[in-house]
Amino acid sequence: MKIALRVVLIALGALLLAGPGPALAAPAGLTTDQGVVQSVSPTTIVLRSLDGTLITLAVGPATRVKLNGLPAQLSDVQPGFVAAVVHRGARPAVVVRAFGKVPLVTDRGIVTALASLSIAVRTASGATLSIPLDASTRFRRFGLPVARAAARPGALVEVVHPAEGPARVVRVLKRG
Repeated sequence: MKIALRVVLIALGALLLAGPGPALAAPAGLTTDQGVVQSVSPTTIVLRSLDGTLITLAVGPATRVKLNGLPAQLSDVQPGFVAAVVHRGARPAVVVRAFGKVPLVTDRGIVTALASLSIAVRTASGATLSIPLDASTRFRRFGLPVARAAARPGALVEVVHPAEGPARVVRVLKRG
């Protein structure tokens, strides 16, 4: 854990020393603040900058959020992540770009339903889980890409996803 924290702090330090590069550059009138996320709420994000200063920034419904370069929800950003927040004064942030390790869950079971936006899986304990799918969800069998139809009802699958997010990978272990 200490090594991971050192790596994050070194990366943050390198970003700060390098100044805003193309990925962090803000148009005229906008400011970019960077730091380690301390807390997140529906209306604010608090960062600790490299010099130890706490920065509280407003966020709102129009704030775009990127986590590890992918679109995300503000609730996906966790304390300990590194973030760059682009804002104009005290107005809600335009964009939050956060980077950090997102814990993943693997659920295994039999597919009971496959819809365009979700997959329902009955686990060994008898519970039925509905896991959201999105355009970035990948379907695989033996490590190779397959059509989503391979995960039809009756198939044994493993679904890898963040605790509160869409499936990243649906691994078809046995066709139904």
